[in-house]
Amino acid sequence: MKSRSVSITVLFTMVFSLFALAGFNPQPSSAMSTNLLLGKPYTSSSEADAGYPDTNHKELTDGVEASYLLADPAWQGRFNATSYSFTVDLGKPQTFKNFKTNFYKYTGAGVQTPIQVEFSSSADHSTWITACSVSQQGNAVDVAPVPYRCSAASDITARYVKMTVTSAPGTYSFVDEWEVTPAQVSSSIALSGTFLQPYLANQWTDAEWNTEFQKMKDVGINKLILNWTADSKNKTTVYPTTALAGYTQNTSADLVAKALSKGNIYGVDIYLGLQINQDWFVNYANDATWLSNEANISKALVGDLWTKYGTNRSLKGFYLPFEVDNLNLPSTTEWDRLISFYQTVGSYIKQQSSSMTVMISPFFNSRGQTTANWQTMWEYILSKSPLDIFALQDGIGAGHAETSELDAWFSATKTAINNARPSMQFWDNAETFTDNFKTLDLKTVVADLNAVRPYVSDYISFSFNHYISPQQVNPLYYATYKDYVLSGALDAAAPTTPAHLSGRAVNSDTNLLNWTPSTDNFGIVGYKIYRNNELVWTAYTNATSFTDSQLHSNTSYRYAVQAFDAAGNYSAQSLPVTVTTYAETNYPTNLASGKKYTSTIPTHPSYPDSGGKLTDGAFGTTASWDEAWRGSNAASPYSFTIDLGSSKSIKEVNANFLQAISAGVLLPETVTFSSSSDNISFKQIGIVHKPAVSSSDQTKTYRLTHLSGITGRYVKVTIEPASIAWTLIDEIQVKQ
Repeated sequence: MKSRSVSITVLFTMVFSLFALAGFNPQPSSAMSTNLLLGKPYTSSSEADAGYPDTNHKELTDGVEASYLLADPAWQGRFNATSYSFTVDLGKPQTFKNFKTNFYKYTGAGVQTPIQVEFSSSADHSTWITACSVSQQGNAVDVAPVPYRCSAASDITARYVKMTVTSAPGTYSFVDEWEVTPAQVSSSIALSGTFLQPYLANQWTDAEWNTEFQKMKDVGINKLILNWTADSKNKTTVYPTTALAGYTQNTSADLVAKALSKGNIYGVDIYLGLQINQDWFVNYANDATWLSNEANISKALVGDLWTKYGTNRSLKGFYLPFEVDNLNLPSTTEWDRLISFYQTVGSYIKQQSSSMTVMISPFFNSRGQTTANWQTMWEYILSKSPLDIFALQDGIGAGHAETSELDAWFSATKTAINNARPSMQFWDNAETFTDNFKTLDLKTVVADLNAVRPYVSDYISFSFNHYISPQQVNPLYYATYKDYVLSGALDAAAPTTPAHLSGRAVNSDTNLLNWTPSTDNFGIVGYKIYRNNELVWTAYTNATSFTDSQLHSNTSYRYAVQAFDAAGNYSAQSLPVTVTTYAETNYPTNLASGKKYTSTIPTHPSYPDSGGKLTDGAFGTTASWDEAWRGSNAASPYSFTIDLGSSKSIKEVNANFLQAISAGVLLPETVTFSSSSDNISFKQIGIVHKPAVSSSDQTKTYRLTHLSGITGRYVKVTIEPASIAWTLIDEIQVKQ
């Protein structure tokens, strides 16, 4: 067992690294200088549990936000605490208006958000006046911190502030950072620029180019950055070239000419991205020879582009697409190499025209460096680099940051620019997508813009074209955003509640739901499906039906539906309906029992397997360290092939998997079952897509049943993992 515990340590080290890379490390919170509670002690009406203690009664005000991990010691937790409160003495009367506190939700671990949080104030610690309160939040998320925010009707002047938390009995309540801030001057902030990737632009007709630019202009977007004009790894360009030896155009149109011509017509400034190369994300600035060669390619590309397109009045500058971050450039050795690259390329651009600006768009990663390290890095680089625009990615969509972290990182960047290159423009590059590449709700987008407002002079995005444009996503996102730009206020009206929810069983593992559509002042962009009080699916469609598959037979399920709009407003949940799946035909003989199998990838050392673990009849539990599981952290599809010994008639195939999100274990995107008589030519039996599930820890069986006409000696199970995450599989069954 000693070797097993060592392997589990390795597993959790890798899992923690995965989440940290995504930005889930505790870091200084938004904790702006205006947070009046920062660093102040407080009293509490009840002590936190010993397993999740409060550290020195400053954990809520130390400026360190807890992460998405259940074991993060920054959380303090209380079990079965139906009501508890915290009180802070500000030392003297101060004026404030806004309140925010983070709570945690992890349904699978019994951690729920409060039913209500009330904020109050007092001048004498005796008479308390309610400032504002927040009802239960977080019904659309799980395994995540959930902020509770509200504002008083007007400014409050008081010495003492109190937060009172009301929680459901029999649940854990986890709380972390608490902020009290003064009122902020508010007016709408809008995007003025957007990145456009060539693959999308290459799909547009001339009419669609015109429509896109008109839609941009209608909401104040007057800058467009074409992400790249060449790919130096694959030796391709998005325009016709003879100057770059060995390069061929891989687009059907001259995208550079298209962008510049539309910029000329519509008064949009165009910035041309130079080359991309996927090897940047391998080499970074570690290979001086490689980077020097890329600098020479950039020069050749600039020369060619300037010769061909330099007379266009819309051409305002060049963008250097290599995305620099703090994690992969740790020392002055790498910084000096990057400076050499910037000097070579930037100086050459200025030789073509002194009016051409040079833009970069780095991103910060909270793993491995503090904001102070980040500031030091950029002061060093910028003091020696001929760069004009620093467009900092906010990292929200990519998972590098939360809104609450933006203040600290943008402040550090602004200080670096002021100290090293004060003439440089500092722009925000706001991410408008979610981690599953859907459009980010506009409430979050606007909150992100406001968070960086004190530091930047302009707001561009990745990307209006890809995630807000009505030519690319649901037009309601554009309509809602345009209304915000024109009115100065974002839509706050919630959709009506979905009505007349009904359901019926389709077979032993599938239920069908139908409901009457919700209405909204702008329109519905999707529905969230709850099963047994857990969110299991988000549908980005106005369809009023949902098929729930891969369920247990002869089992009752309780459903509810919730509507949401583009702004991020949510309806109440519908009245519930209960549906019971049919009893299934039992296929008692497991043909795979005890059979050996082969795999296209070796077993991971944390989960040793000699070729029998998946067919030994011992099912894994919901614990990721259970020895029954066979684990892989491969990002590409892989397969197992079972030899049944002779050709058999097959009525059902299934495979069992684990989901434990906090440990980085995700269900597969798809599982494909195939059969063969000779282990060479396989015929597909069918594909099972990831079913609707909650975010709680659970096992899930991917099953194809009631099969007809399927025979074979060999059965292959092909797994498509969910990105860079662990996939844990246990039993594979072939039934007759």
